[in-house]
Amino acid sequence: MAIKVVIMGAGPAGLLLAHCLLSRSNDYEIYIYEKRNDPRFLDNKKRAFVIGIGHRGQTILKQINGLWEAIKNRGIPVRKSGFYSQKKETWQTFSRYQNPEDCNLLINRNDLCITLLEELEKCSNKNIKIVFNATCLDTNFRKKTIILKSKDNRLIEESYDLLVGADGANSVVKKSLMSQPGFHFEQSYFNTNWKVLHLPKPDFMEPETSYGFRQIENSTYIVGAALPEVNNQICLLIFWDKTSSKLNQNPPEITNANEFQRIVKDVLLPGLQLTNEQAEQFITKRPSSVIQTKCNRYHDREGKVVLVGDAAHAMSSRLGQGCQAAFNDVWVLNQLLQEENNNLDIVLPKYSEKQVKEGHAITDLNAYLSPRTNWLMILFNSMILLRSKLNEKLPNLIQPTPLNAVSQTLIPYSEIAHRFQHWIRLIKWSNQK
Repeated sequence: MAIKVVIMGAGPAGLLLAHCLLSRSNDYEIYIYEKRNDPRFLDNKKRAFVIGIGHRGQTILKQINGLWEAIKNRGIPVRKSGFYSQKKETWQTFSRYQNPEDCNLLINRNDLCITLLEELEKCSNKNIKIVFNATCLDTNFRKKTIILKSKDNRLIEESYDLLVGADGANSVVKKSLMSQPGFHFEQSYFNTNWKVLHLPKPDFMEPETSYGFRQIENSTYIVGAALPEVNNQICLLIFWDKTSSKLNQNPPEITNANEFQRIVKDVLLPGLQLTNEQAEQFITKRPSSVIQTKCNRYHDREGKVVLVGDAAHAMSSRLGQGCQAAFNDVWVLNQLLQEENNNLDIVLPKYSEKQVKEGHAITDLNAYLSPRTNWLMILFNSMILLRSKLNEKLPNLIQPTPLNAVSQTLIPYSEIAHRFQHWIRLIKWSNQK
């Protein structure tokens, strides 16, 4: 008898879960509901940002026949990082990887979803249905049903054997879980706003290279990156601290397009000249916030409900691990379903036992591996440099840096957080001061 899996959310996590289940068994009947439009038929890439698929994500995608190759063809491999040397007044680059074949694949989130959708369509012999513009209104865990509203305002009642909340940080499924006994949820907003701008790639930027920047001056804190995209474009991401003033729409001291053009050209990305139209587009765009969430469990056994990705653990993008952590949730859930022969009473508690500690660990690593005080930044960067050189010469004796351990190994996040718990505590204390 087929198991009916209803997945709320047609983002990367929800779509990958469908791939995982269908690639190994015909025993699943899958329904995916998404409140937004189908990304294949809209010119909405300017609203999306670039995400990185590193070693962890690539390892998972390669387990599904043909999927990694299809995704790789829509992204840009990045093997080097660039930074501006004020002393030498020039951009300098360095390799991120010892193995020249390794890379971090940067891909527009919409392009990733489109590729996953297109590859799912090739599973025409499988039981799968994807419905866009369907908003979840209510859930009934006792009856194991959900109520949705379609684009034409029809009400849809859908039953399920397993309900998967893959519907992001503001998950409707998670909100329903919050009323269940013993479920605890924490949510906090960072004192940070961010915006994204898509631009033609400037001549000074090298191939396969991302360029980072940081400005810490008095009360001003601005960080970000210029990330390569397909079609000779870059995605400019800028994060800044909110201030006590009312001017949180843009970074501190930037109130018009001319000021933004100047600070980009002279301070953040020397050599990048924005047009008046590009600068105005950034200034008038609505900023986004950085949200962090934690749950004490990712399932409800009686209701046969499970959370994956941002629905379980929203985090900052500091280490670029949001997508990797979501993919890891999906893979662990898929493995447990296979190992336990779809016995959800066993699978769901085991899933939470494995993934809650991983979700909490990567959330903390993202939040507290970025010192903001100059003295601690110097100390932390010195540790990174020394450990990196020692690890390169003595890999069997010296563990990799926390950043390399997260991005270039399969070491569990919880183990990395435990190894560097003293740094996490020190940076957390310093940043909160």
